[in-house]
Parts: sequence; C-alpha cells; structure tokens
Amino acid sequence: MVYFIGTVGMLLLAGGLVFFFVTYQKRLLRKQLELNKVKQDQQEEIIRNTIQAQENERKRIAQDLHDEVGAMLSVVKLNVSRIENQTQDKALKVAGETKSYLDEVITQVRGISRSLLPPSLEKLGLMSAIEEMANWVNKSDEIRIECSKSGEPFRLDIKTELALFRVVQELVNNAIKHSGSSLIVVRLRFSKNVAIVIRDTGKGFDLEEKMNAGLGLKNLESRTEMAAAKLKLKSEHGKGTTAIICCKR
Repeated sequence: MVYFIGTVGMLLLAGGLVFFFVTYQKRLLRKQLELNKVKQDQQEEIIRNTIQAQENERKRIAQDLHDEVGAMLSVVKLNVSRIENQTQDKALKVAGETKSYLDEVITQVRGISRSLLPPSLEKLGLMSAIEEMANWVNKSDEIRIECSKSGEPFRLDIKTELALFRVVQELVNNAIKHSGSSLIVVRLRFSKNVAIVIRDTGKGFDLEEKMNAGLGLKNLESRTEMAAAKLKLKSEHGKGTTAIICCKR
C-alpha cells in the first residue's frame, strides 16, 4: 500500500511538473509573440512615418518649384514674347529685366538644391553644413542662429550625416516658424559620440499634446532612428524648447 501510494504520489508530482512546464512554455511563447507583434508594429510605424516625411519633402519641393521657379519662368516667357514686338531700346530694357528674372530663378534653384543636399555636407561634414544653414538664416536679420562646437570634429558616413542634418534642419525650421524666439543656439560636441543640442528661448509647448497631435514629432523620431541616434525633447510653456540628439561614432 505504501509503495502504491508513493508511486501514485510520484506520478502526480511528475504530472504536475510536466503540466507546469508546458503551461509556463506556452505563457513564454505567448509573451514572445506579443513582444514580436509590438516590435513589428513599431517598425511599421517607423516606415510609415519615414514615407510620410519623404512625401512631405516632395510636396515642399514641388510647391517651391511651382510657386517660385514656375512663376518666374512664366514672366521670362512673357518678356521674351514682348521683345519680338518692341523697338531696339525697349527690347534692351526688357532683355535686362529678363536677365534679372533668370538670375533669380538660378538663385532659387540653387537654394532648393542646397536644401536637398548641401554641398558642404558631402565635402566638409555635418558641422560645416549646419554653419552654412545658419549663415543663410542669419542673412534675414530677423532671427539669429549661433553655432559652436567642442572636441575634435570627425566624419560619420554620409547617410548618417545627412539624416542628422535633416533632423537639425527640421528642428531649426520648427523653431523659426513656431517658437517666436529671436535666437536659436546649435551646439555640437564631438567625443566618443556626437551630441547636438538645439535650443531656443521662445514660447515652448506641451510636449505630450504635440506628440498626440500629429506626425511632426514622430517623423523627427523616425529620422533620428534612421541615423541610429536618439532624440530627447524638453519644452515648457514660456521656457523655450531644447532638443538633444546623440549618435554613436
């Protein structure tokens, strides 16, 4: 009887252990599937945001070409038609006006080209591209960008530098459009990694509210992740906004 009870007890114990093990494995598998689903959803979100950012960039370029370059070329066309029916003196005057319009068209096209891929980025690196962008903004005399660096600058691969430049460019554009600040500070620190700080002293905003409002900040996060970097934003009403980008070397 003792032997029988012991055997039954051992069988029940073994069955319990097998049941626990199987149940535990199923739970682990379910958790792993849930985790994989979350990761997949995050990847899909990043891809959607990246595609949306690219579409927004294409729309902006198309709008610039239509509104600025297209309009000026239409005026040039009209001026060329006028020359055919003008006296020599008037034709020379119209030709001079046409040349001015063509010069402006060339400037606009160069500006669009520079916004797509700044020549200084490919030749000299991220710091030079940011300084060039700042110089262009500072010509307006309405807002000023101050750039500084610490450490010895080094190059990253061009895709990473371009992705980082796009993030800085968008953060600066957002500050110009929305912050109301007259000064934007951009600081780069080169050490074991690259740290970029963009700070304004404008009106600030509710970060959580903006994150839920649209794709703008999510696009910034997607661009940052494309550069294998991390983005941290700090903002309060009346206290300005600070963005910190960290990218490993």
